[in-house]
Amino acid sequence: MSRYDDGRLHLEWARQADGRGDFRYARAEYLKSVESFRQAKQDGTRGEVEWIDATKEYEGFVKRDPFFIDLLARLLPLIQQHPGMLQSDVPKHHPDLPREDISYALYFAAQFGKITRTKKGRSYELTAN
Repeated sequence: MSRYDDGRLHLEWARQADGRGDFRYARAEYLKSVESFRQAKQDGTRGEVEWIDATKEYEGFVKRDPFFIDLLARLLPLIQQHPGMLQSDVPKHHPDLPREDISYALYFAAQFGKITRTKKGRSYELTAN
């Protein structure tokens, strides 16, 4: 199966999971879909338009994902209290949160203009907007 076909399959599974309210599964499948289309695009095969569309659909999903909303509500006050803190320091304040969950929330918070992430060494400097 090609990466393009993988992208289509994962996107369909994401939509199905989203439709039944399974946000966790939908979140994982949207990510796999976007990544598959990105790889297909890089391989020079088709996938550019699908990658753009799947990315937009994934972002729409994230905006209403209860997990993202909860994470953002927990992380944004920390960033507001400590402007310029490094993303790599966030787990010290929230040891209960896995790093991948923190990365998920902060990546999309930056995409949505809630924070600014500026590359600093091997991490990102965080500022609330």
